[in-house]
Amino acid sequence: MSDRLTRKEIKRQDTFQTTMVQSLDWVRAHRRALVAGVAVLALAVVALGAWAFWLRATEDDAQALLTQAMAAYRAPVRPDEDSGAAGADEELSFASVEERRARSAELFERVVDEYGANDAADVARVYLAEMAAVAGDTEGARELWQDFLDEHPEHMLGAEVRLNLYALDRAAGNGEAVAAELQGMLEAEDRPLPEDVVLHELAVTLESLGRDEEAAEHYQTLVSVHPQSAYATAARQKTGGSGPLLGLGS
Repeated sequence: MSDRLTRKEIKRQDTFQTTMVQSLDWVRAHRRALVAGVAVLALAVVALGAWAFWLRATEDDAQALLTQAMAAYRAPVRPDEDSGAAGADEELSFASVEERRARSAELFERVVDEYGANDAADVARVYLAEMAAVAGDTEGARELWQDFLDEHPEHMLGAEVRLNLYALDRAAGNGEAVAAELQGMLEAEDRPLPEDVVLHELAVTLESLGRDEEAAEHYQTLVSVHPQSAYATAARQKTGGSGPLLGLGS
């Protein structure tokens, strides 16, 4: 094989050298801009890392406060004991339901006020809605629950929130609308609730409307198709006798 370069190879080599020289000249001419760009990129990476670290730290703080609020919310009421605080080996308790409610609300509201952008704040709003409903503020509860469901339809608390909204609608006299929605959900392939839950809610809703025969049919379907469901025992009570349906809430 000859060691002499062909004219084509010489041309390719000249082109490569010319390109390299032009590239180096461009780098020299734009050196300051390049250095500044690299510096900006480095700062952006550092800022992004700091932001991620701050988010993790904030989320940890929010979850810790939410855990404290939920502990207060679920604490027992013991009128004869000191309440509102617990040592390392003591169980938190309250002297009255009112005291427990006030402390729980205070902590849940702190989660919302201090960590409004975190998932913990969304969960806190669910509990605040439940407390509002118990206190008789059904419209306030509905607003909080509906906002949560609109923003987090796939959240693990979504099913519970949806059932709470159905209960509010039934109590408000909107059972027909609830029944229609549940019937459509039952016939759909992609449901936001499991089938046994839909059957139970539909039966309860029909029963509240005085449509006992239709309700009994859905209770029977629930027992037949989902015998291991947590709702099956209550449904069996509905279908086991020949008398009128018993009054069972959802």
